[in-house]
Amino acid sequence: MSNHQVKQTTTPDADQGRGTNGTNATFDLGLPHGPNTDGIDLPYHTNVDGYVVPDITYKDPKNRRIRVVTIGAGFSGILLAYRIQNELENVDHVVYEKNGEIGGAWLENRYPNCACDVPSHSYVYPFAPNPEWPDFYSKSEAIWSYLDRVCRVFDLRKYMKFNHRVSQAVWNEDAGLWKLKVEKVYKDGTVEEFDDECDVLLQAAGLLNNPILPKIEGYNSFNGQVIHTAQWPSEFNEEKWKNRKVVVVGAGASAVQTVPGMQPHVKELHVFVRSKTWLASAGPEMPTESWSPEQRKEFREIPEKLVAEARLHEGPVNLMWASMFKDSSLQSEAVKEASRRMHDYLDREDLEQGLIPEFPYGCRRVSPGINFMKAVRQPNVSCHFTPATRITPDSVIGEDGTEVKCDTIIFATGFDTTFRPHYRLVGQDGVSLADKWKDAPEGYLGVGCPGFPNFLFLFGPAWPVFAGSVTASLTAVSTLALKMIRKIQTDNIESMAPRQDVTDAFNIHQQTMLHGTVWEDNCSSWYKDKNGRITAIWPGSGLHFQEVVSEPRWEDYHIKYKSKQNMWEFLGRGFTQRERDPRSDPVPYFNVKAIDPKWLDSSISWQPEIVYNKESARLATAEDPSQHTKEQHATKIASLDTTGPDGSRTEIFAGAALVSVDEIGQQVKSRN
Repeated sequence: MSNHQVKQTTTPDADQGRGTNGTNATFDLGLPHGPNTDGIDLPYHTNVDGYVVPDITYKDPKNRRIRVVTIGAGFSGILLAYRIQNELENVDHVVYEKNGEIGGAWLENRYPNCACDVPSHSYVYPFAPNPEWPDFYSKSEAIWSYLDRVCRVFDLRKYMKFNHRVSQAVWNEDAGLWKLKVEKVYKDGTVEEFDDECDVLLQAAGLLNNPILPKIEGYNSFNGQVIHTAQWPSEFNEEKWKNRKVVVVGAGASAVQTVPGMQPHVKELHVFVRSKTWLASAGPEMPTESWSPEQRKEFREIPEKLVAEARLHEGPVNLMWASMFKDSSLQSEAVKEASRRMHDYLDREDLEQGLIPEFPYGCRRVSPGINFMKAVRQPNVSCHFTPATRITPDSVIGEDGTEVKCDTIIFATGFDTTFRPHYRLVGQDGVSLADKWKDAPEGYLGVGCPGFPNFLFLFGPAWPVFAGSVTASLTAVSTLALKMIRKIQTDNIESMAPRQDVTDAFNIHQQTMLHGTVWEDNCSSWYKDKNGRITAIWPGSGLHFQEVVSEPRWEDYHIKYKSKQNMWEFLGRGFTQRERDPRSDPVPYFNVKAIDPKWLDSSISWQPEIVYNKESARLATAEDPSQHTKEQHATKIASLDTTGPDGSRTEIFAGAALVSVDEIGQQVKSRN
């Protein structure tokens, strides 16, 4: 290094600590000046336009600190917190959660029997299988406890800010940042609003956190208690239900769990059923309702059994796609088997006619409903197969005129599944997502949207919500999120957003591919919008989705770089981390693991002698190596001196059969 040194440091931003070129780098111009091609005396790595090649290391995360905001500390937000902590460097990550604790839907939904409708051992993070599940379909309390344990074991709450609600996120094109407004709610109910900003925004708030209350005539006139299953009061327990006449509006997933939870304790229970629904699995019956202490002990002590249990239930789910075509034999078999089970459990003509669908299996989400079917056969339960259309001060009236006197109404009417966030989200050119998706939510591969850069949905429109594992698909999206963050960071990118033409083409493919599937049939389902367009379903299996999204197609994006002078600035001075980190391996391509096992086997089994063929001026085998045997090679170590045309001599040793990797290869010595 010359004694003549010039230090040029970027001017930091007061809030973010970024340099003017978007990096945290210090530029070291410590090489002597010299004329460039125009004869002008300039420091090396500088041109006449003022472009200075920064002294940064290629792909080094330390070049740029990046801020990531995740909205929601439920299943998805916890997953992101874990993976960003373990797999990324130099990232400032914060998770804003509107509730006072983690858990999302599993914190909010505490209605009777609230549970996951997939086997518990499948509903886990791959890095943290849970041996402690009490039930085959575990309740919300057990699921929350599992998530709590994950956060405690891996110390993830340090990234989370509770009672913080994001009310607005607006993309600022000039700054290349998301500008946020966040409301902090104190214990006394007072609200403090503050501003924040981030390079990358991740939408991890799920679909099951914005309950829908139906617009029914007379809703506000009812004199009794009205509850939505997602807003269940903690004090409304079994003691409060005694001697009550309760109406449950709905027969979807939450109603299927609530009804058997309340039935043993109430005086009367009336269920208004608007739509038929599949209530029995077409696959294997659950092997047990609860896991015994002995089974849980075995799961704790033998991780292989724990993983095998998850794989046992995931396998059939991952192979369901083939049965989702209306005319397939697998679909016919599914309808036949699910119908048989529902007939067996209901065993009453009015219930069978009112509940067993004519539409294909899977057109609506299938709910494990064995306990529901048992409950509706009890003498204190009545099903009314008509929509609830009017409420009076003391009753609910159905479309067919049925009137039921009651003192409690439970709305099991689901959630807002339009895929639009609860906060105001505004992208490039001032376009809000609500306006962009006012007709239909048309996203990019279920994870993004044109005009919304550096942004991902963990769960967006066109997602494998039926034919595939939710946790595996969330893991795949989180893989994409990490790759996007890393690319933005190491390539010094200001913004990247899906192209509109690519997104339009994908949505055409999606709708065309779903033609002929069960979801286009005539059933009421949140998989479709009000116009019947299939919005929620990925055009393929869960495994298909996972492979597609986990390998990003950067060619589908509009990319803008932070550097105003040269997009290739991130290449730096030509050094990699392997050269600048003394702990790194400077020869990564030569290692034992790189050797093809077939090559090792061939080296062990035979070694042909090599001679110099003067006529062809090349080295050749002395005889057909296939004729060599281990015994022949093991008898001696033969050496032969060969002389090339230039007089050089090569002494080549052909050895016996080899017994270790260290002995592989031929020993060659060259001398004149």
